[in-house]
Amino acid sequence: MAYAPLIFDLHGVLLGRREPDGHLPAGEVLRQLRAAGHPLRFLTNSSSVERRQVVAQLASAGVEVDAGEVYTAAMTVAHYLRRCGRPRKLFVVGSDALRAELDAMCGGLLSWAAPEEADTVVASRDPALDEDTLRRLARAAQPQLIATCRDLGFPDGDGIHPGPGQTVARVEQALDAQAMVLGKPNPYALESVMDLPAPLSDCVVIGDSPLQDVALARKAGARAVLVASGGEAPDGPEPDWRIDAIDQLLPLLCR
Repeated sequence: MAYAPLIFDLHGVLLGRREPDGHLPAGEVLRQLRAAGHPLRFLTNSSSVERRQVVAQLASAGVEVDAGEVYTAAMTVAHYLRRCGRPRKLFVVGSDALRAELDAMCGGLLSWAAPEEADTVVASRDPALDEDTLRRLARAAQPQLIATCRDLGFPDGDGIHPGPGQTVARVEQALDAQAMVLGKPNPYALESVMDLPAPLSDCVVIGDSPLQDVALARKAGARAVLVASGGEAPDGPEPDWRIDAIDQLLPLLCR
């Protein structure tokens, strides 16, 4: 366990969270974990930011990471499409960052289609999704529907912002289909995308959601640390450890 790879959630753990008074800041905790020999990885269900943007967001919160340690939901979807290896007529319900990541990783496999002509639809957070687009999607001939995640909201500072789940539900209703969700708690990113230097059974997932992060760890065969969020419902699988502050990882993992 001394050198267990640690997989950190971002929102609610390293971003959008205030450590309790008297505890070390997250950046110092991660520095000590690195010094102890733990490989660090960072996994987010967000598809609206690129790796370099995640690195900048973490740096502004005092957490220094390398871009190669960061994995986003957009990267996970792009990896799946590339792994399938067949050409796609793709329509994206989501951000420009999601489109850019898919284009960069999948290149010649993709052609961008109108909603009614798509054979593949990728759905993520899109507050601007309108009824006309949904009506046009409904005319598509049974496209494969892929979703980044079903998160209903994510913490940022003192507020909770709407997550992709609301958009995904609207697209599912329009297509009369259930999406294949590739983000957490699906372990696809851990099993197929992430560069890990040890088996998943040696890894530890650190997050603030039982239904996303702890469930991810359980599905992957990893251990889980649940970070107190102040408002998290008790539903979901039990973690191996519960902590109230990030620096409580140090006595758990650096023994």
